[in-house]
Amino acid sequence: MAIEVTDDLVEHIAKLSRLAISREEARGIRQHFEKILTFIAEFQALDTRDVDPSNFSVDSSNVYREDSARPSLDRAAALSNAPQADGTYFIVPRIVGGAAGGASAAEVADEGGGAA
Repeated sequence: MAIEVTDDLVEHIAKLSRLAISREEARGIRQHFEKILTFIAEFQALDTRDVDPSNFSVDSSNVYREDSARPSLDRAAALSNAPQADGTYFIVPRIVGGAAGGASAAEVADEGGGAA
């Protein structure tokens, strides 16, 4: 296995995922991660040199509808069922950077990240 899965790594992934797990749960999840990585390694060991990368088991074509302009909800209708709105935008809880240190929507927009 190229990646060594440790309890600390599992806890780090859980923290990034905002999941609260115990040390015991981390050990169990570690075992699942190791099984998954072993399974992936078996696939990586397969010789696929003679396999056409565009070979599909089912013939398919574009199933999407034609893209055309059509009327949509006006802003007031779109915001009418929102738990919180300011008349222009939906107001949602801040999740980037935690509750006490994330960037504001204005700061993100100033950095080129768009409005919240």
